[in-house]
Amino acid sequence: MTRRLAVLLVGWVLAIGISGCRPASVVEPEAELPAELDGPRLVLFLVVDQMRAEYLDRFGPLFTGGLARLNAESVRFTQAHHFHSATETAPGHATLSTGLFPSHHGIVANYWFDRQEGDFTYSVSDPTFRRSPRNLDATTLGSWIKAASPASKVFAASGKDRSALLTAGKEADGAFWYDREDGSFTSTGYYYPDELPTWLLEFNDRKLVDDHFATLWEALPEARNAGAEIGIADTDLGPLTERFPHTFGSLSMHREDSFYASIYSTPVVDSYLAQLARALIEGEQLGQDGYVDFLGLSFSATDTVGHGYGPNSREVLDTLLRLDRELEELFDYLDRTLGMDKVIVSLSADHGVLELPEYLRDEGLAGRRLAAADLVCMQSAGEGLAQQFGDEPWVLDDGYLDEELIAERGLDLATVERAAAHLLEACPGIARVWTRTSLEQAAAAEDPIGQLFVNVLHPQRRANYYIEFEPSYLPIDSYGTTHGSPHRYDTHVPWLLRLPDGAARRIETRVHTVDVAPTIAALLGAAVEVPASLDGVDRLAED
Repeated sequence: MTRRLAVLLVGWVLAIGISGCRPASVVEPEAELPAELDGPRLVLFLVVDQMRAEYLDRFGPLFTGGLARLNAESVRFTQAHHFHSATETAPGHATLSTGLFPSHHGIVANYWFDRQEGDFTYSVSDPTFRRSPRNLDATTLGSWIKAASPASKVFAASGKDRSALLTAGKEADGAFWYDREDGSFTSTGYYYPDELPTWLLEFNDRKLVDDHFATLWEALPEARNAGAEIGIADTDLGPLTERFPHTFGSLSMHREDSFYASIYSTPVVDSYLAQLARALIEGEQLGQDGYVDFLGLSFSATDTVGHGYGPNSREVLDTLLRLDRELEELFDYLDRTLGMDKVIVSLSADHGVLELPEYLRDEGLAGRRLAAADLVCMQSAGEGLAQQFGDEPWVLDDGYLDEELIAERGLDLATVERAAAHLLEACPGIARVWTRTSLEQAAAAEDPIGQLFVNVLHPQRRANYYIEFEPSYLPIDSYGTTHGSPHRYDTHVPWLLRLPDGAARRIETRVHTVDVAPTIAALLGAAVEVPASLDGVDRLAED
């Protein structure tokens, strides 16, 4: 059966209402792009998890591979920001792929409290398939491409399930992620109700990750020799006193789950993903016909390494240098198989990260961690609610009040929200607490920070209050660092957009990550229609 005939049959089945494992829009076959399409054959949609925009400049002199090539051959948007406060992996990927803010695409955090279930929900949980993009209330760039041409193929892969699924979307052909239990790449019955693709089974059978057993993660010379001139520092804090080399796994003579789990927190997971990408392109013949295909790749190691060691560590630099090499090999492969003149490449990030407070202090800058007094103050805020309104469990979980209980007791919800905010604002490290009521007022949208919280206020998944921590305040008391704030170090991310001609220029105008998907869609021509209600715009049209 030819690919075109198969597509026509699928379209007919959908048209008569036979449902499959994933919902899909009915698309008339004549909407397909012509087989003689003269233009891009592949959209390569790259996301680097926890990549700060300043890495491109600070570490730029050390990049010699794929990152260097993108920097030299792309439209670089130097002031690209996430314009929402939920600077986490799931919201960041969903925003990049949909052109919508979390308030509209529904992925408001990695986890959010489900009032009906009375517990937290994982962003890509699914009661039927365990993992899927069912919680995503929007279509993605891949969906728009398939709507224009059902023959187009849409895939995504990552070290993380949420990154792959939210990049791919509901109408995709497949999404894959690293299985920390056995070192394979896996997927979900949402896309594959019977079995995984043959090419993936063959790839997993090669057990490439096993080559790292009984080896060490050694720093590349450039990372080992880097110093203060590019902001690299050895910070003595907890596990960070452990210098290169780093080990894989535990004290065991065989490859067991601790070995495969440890791979996830090293650059090996990115290398493995790059190898998978080449197998996927070959196995699915992406870009090999007259239809535009989509491949999303999210590289996770900068996040899994960055949380433990911070953005000024040799470990993060080494991870980026290795990614630079992997991207070079991937681009060389595409040069040989498709020609980069047939590929659109976009590279951005789901969020940035805060420096280690200890590093900031060493540099004479403000920065501190959660202290015992801070923790006690926040806990005492709950006691304060009990003193004001009665000894009841008013707080279901952080940010979420028991609205049913408040109504049963005849209390005004906005009043209880304001009381909780007032109590928390008395605590060190908290700059402001935004209540649901205050965010629904017009004044919040006029506040530079308030608007970022407005953009996560989803009708069904909203919290009752959102904490804005002071800049450079880290609300964890152990080692390492994190992200999730509305501050610049978390919102400012790279955006490199390589067009098929490889022409380079810089755009200094501030843009937002909701602009990524509609800008790429516009490059594919009028056949790819974007939803009218997008929050983002085509930034090249404006330039």
